[in-house]
Amino acid sequence: MQASNNPEKFVPRGAIAFFALLIVLGLIIWFGIYFLMLSRI
Repeated sequence: MQASNNPEKFVPRGAIAFFALLIVLGLIIWFGIYFLMLSRI
């Protein structure tokens, strides 16, 4: 594996994808609970 000669262009795609997936999963859970509570009224 070759060492990168310009470290400024490094983008941690795995971490960004992980946090994006975490946010989406949180929103799905939140909206699930939200609509569940709306249906009980």
